Parts: sequence; structure tokens; C-alpha cells
Amino acid sequence: MATASQQQNDNDISHNTNPSKAYTDAVKAGIIPKDYLTGGPHVNTHETLSSVKPVFILETDLFGDVKPSPDQYLTHLELYNSIDSCIPKSHLKGLQRVRGMWRIYPDSDIDRETLITNNITVRHKLINVYSANPKSSEYSTHLYLRVRVKDVPCSADNGQILRAIESEGKCSVHKLNRERLRVDGLLTNCQTGDRILFCDPLENPLPRIIKIGKYRAMVFHKDQIPSSNDTLVCNKCLQNGHRFRDCQNDWVCK
Repeated sequence: MATASQQQNDNDISHNTNPSKAYTDAVKAGIIPKDYLTGGPHVNTHETLSSVKPVFILETDLFGDVKPSPDQYLTHLELYNSIDSCIPKSHLKGLQRVRGMWRIYPDSDIDRETLITNNITVRHKLINVYSANPKSSEYSTHLYLRVRVKDVPCSADNGQILRAIESEGKCSVHKLNRERLRVDGLLTNCQTGDRILFCDPLENPLPRIIKIGKYRAMVFHKDQIPSSNDTLVCNKCLQNGHRFRDCQNDWVCK
């Protein structure tokens, strides 16, 4: 009777007598990648990043101009958990810090757009998410037009504002920020309600008033031609820029 060790040796010998078949079976079972059989260079797909471009955040948007102490440093784990409130943290492919700037690698364009639109809350503070490297000369106001959108509630979704400007201006918006109040030169977490967008140069200026959802937004940018509606006075609310039939304000006595 063969012993257990002899049977094990027989199995090992049987396995080694036909190595190509064993590799083929392993590939079919998903145990060994296919490119091991061809002899070509093997790349572990779990260690590669997707083709989705990263987004960026700056630590100065969190700490301001004050250098944090070591116990206040933003860590990979803290940022990883903070991003979970915007997109599932399991959708992250990478987090990289380079001299006060973080590169965030999502695994899909949908997650990337969500991060850019909604921004990230870190330590109860809303942090801007940049679609391009804000420290690069490419991300310059000389290349992008700065547009200010007013009179849209803070509770309104940034996405509908972004889409309205892109549709009206026939351009691409590269960044949308919620303006925050500055007190004594320091940035607070209090929003003013204004949105600041950076978009491609426009062939034609944007109108001063744009309908965004159910809101009438005021839009301002450089070299904008004043709308003829700016001279209108509403007989209902006595404000400039619209007619009575378009008024959504309450009655005001003269």
C-alpha cells in the first residue's frame, strides 16, 4: 500500500510531466494571467491606474496661509475617508501628495465629474476640487475666462449651473467654485452664494441674465456686453433687469 507521502510525490510528478497543460488550465481558471504563456512582459492590472485623469486639491484651501503643525497634517487615511462622503472610497485608485497638493485618482469619469461638481468636505470645511493642476501654468486665468454667477441659492446643485453656462456659452467649463467669505484676509467656511467658473474663451459674451432651473441668475465676466434688459424696471418688485411677467419676487409698494 502506498503511503501518503508516496501519493503526494506521484501527484507532484504527474503535475510536472505536462507543465504546458497545467499552465493552460491555470489561465482558464484565472489563476495565472494569459501573458505569462506568451512570454511577453506581464502587468498586474491591480497595480495600474485607469485612464481617467486625476483631480487635485490644495492644502492651502484647508489651512490657508498658516503652516500646519505636524499633528495637523492631512494624512492619506483621513483624505481617503473624507472622500467617501462624495463618492464611495472603494472607487479610488490612488491618492498622492506632492508639496502641499494632492492628486486624487478616481476609477471612472462619472466619479471624477462628481468630485469636481460637489467638492470634498475635510474637517467640516468644503474644499475646492480642481480639474487641472492648479500649480501648473496651464491652469491660468490668462487661458480661461472667469465667470461669476449670482442670485442662485446655495442649496442649488452646481451641476445645473455648470450645464447652463456650457449650453449658453457653447464652451467647456473647467472648474466651478463656491465663493467663500473672507474675514480679515482669512478664508472662512461661510459661502456667499456666488459661483466662480473658469471656462474656455467665448466667441460671444454671455447674457447678463440666464435662466438656471427655476432661478434667474445674474452673470458677470470680463468684456461682457450689458444686456438691454438691464434698463428694464419691474412694476411688481421695482427691481431692474426683468419685466412684470417674468417676476418671481413679492410685491413692493412704491
